[in-house]
Amino acid sequence: MDDDVSKRNVVLLFASRALRSFAAGFMGVIIGLYLLHVMGMSPVVIGVLFAVGAISIPAMSLAVGRLGDVYGRKIVLILDMLALPLGIAILLTSKNLYLLGLSMAIGGFGMAGGLVGGGVGASVAPVLTALLAENTDEKNRTKVYSLNSQINTFAGAAGAAIISFMNYRQLFEFGLVLSLLSVLVVLPLRERFSRPIQGQARTAQLSESDKKFIKIFAYTGLLNGAGMGLISPFLPIIFNQFFGMSNSQIGFLMSAGGIISGIAFSFTPYLARRMGLVNLIVVTRGLASALTFMIPFSPSSVLASAFYLISTPIRMVSIPAQSSLQMSLIGEGSRSTASGLNQAARQFPQAVSTLVAGALISIMPLYVPFALATAFNYANVYLYERFFSKLPGAKRVI
Repeated sequence: MDDDVSKRNVVLLFASRALRSFAAGFMGVIIGLYLLHVMGMSPVVIGVLFAVGAISIPAMSLAVGRLGDVYGRKIVLILDMLALPLGIAILLTSKNLYLLGLSMAIGGFGMAGGLVGGGVGASVAPVLTALLAENTDEKNRTKVYSLNSQINTFAGAAGAAIISFMNYRQLFEFGLVLSLLSVLVVLPLRERFSRPIQGQARTAQLSESDKKFIKIFAYTGLLNGAGMGLISPFLPIIFNQFFGMSNSQIGFLMSAGGIISGIAFSFTPYLARRMGLVNLIVVTRGLASALTFMIPFSPSSVLASAFYLISTPIRMVSIPAQSSLQMSLIGEGSRSTASGLNQAARQFPQAVSTLVAGALISIMPLYVPFALATAFNYANVYLYERFFSKLPGAKRVI
């Protein structure tokens, strides 16, 4: 397969991700507010529903990642992408609590709210990451992942910005259309990694080296997920209930955070060259955690918003470098599996902390979940330094 086909594949993946992230940009903001204001649910019940979605994502990620390596990444990607429009369709047509739980599970809405264009439908990430890896090399992989994150974030920011122009139902309908279009875009994709012969499954055995690196990424991901689940899904509710911001103000805030983060991704390759991959992750995550911790102590919505706008791009700027590092350390035939396992290791504890966070926000001072999240984040930073700083190639530019 030539370079032109690889470039075409990358463009198709970018376009599909942009459509999906545009929908995720407003879905990630409104879902909690919809359950709070329209459905009349308490933060505790919302936390339970978010936890259902948060638990389903790592389970789906494990399956999607493994099946992508075994049966082919394109077909698995398409089938998994269909789950998001189905989840939105349920939201449009039902107010039954159990069906809403099903919607959360298949749509992955438990990851909503934290990052613009972030976790909604995030089970596609393992095969998407692997597909981008197989169409790049070590010279341009960090740049491609940075561009992917940039497109994803700008699209999500644009989606968050339209909240004030549509009601809930119109937004759900628009999200349904966009998520279906994102599936159609990837239909012409051609896989570069060899397909199974005559429909038979690949063996896709993990090497000892792959197992070692997967385990290391799992340890760091566990703490990262636990910290994210305590805050991220509830940010729109926090800004609404504790700082008195309207839906449109929250939408523009999340949009601004996405735009700034998208710009920040432009600096990822440069920062990786100057600081090294591990140092970039350690420094940015440590600084972002400190700034996020200041949100509950802010005396006004303006200051709280400022801390959010500063901390979000600082935290996100290292994401492409982390993906590039992981794909470079894992063998070609195991990348989808490894990505799925890493995502599951991060998102299972995130699901548990999301469930706990709903109760904490209802009965405890606001700083409590933020303090716990900060502790988890700094433990994550410590493990990154401990596990990765001495690995061959961990500090070089990928």
